[in-house]
Amino acid sequence: MPKYRLNYGDQFDFFAQTPAEVVPVMQERRKSGDNEHSFMRRSAMEMCEWNGKNYFFHSPEAFAESMMKNGLLEVID
Repeated sequence: MPKYRLNYGDQFDFFAQTPAEVVPVMQERRKSGDNEHSFMRRSAMEMCEWNGKNYFFHSPEAFAESMMKNGLLEVID
């Protein structure tokens, strides 16, 4: 199983089958009660304000891909 590193706010490593699994990991770490779409939307807006880059949130896969493209999520193992 691949190991991923989330570089948003602090650095956090986790194991997941796919990059899209970053969404439930982030929700759990933030103790968010939002539904998945609302959480991704809010997070995408925060990330955009943080570094001025674009984040897509129409699906967990698109969100994770945007995060990887913009350097907030990476495969490390």
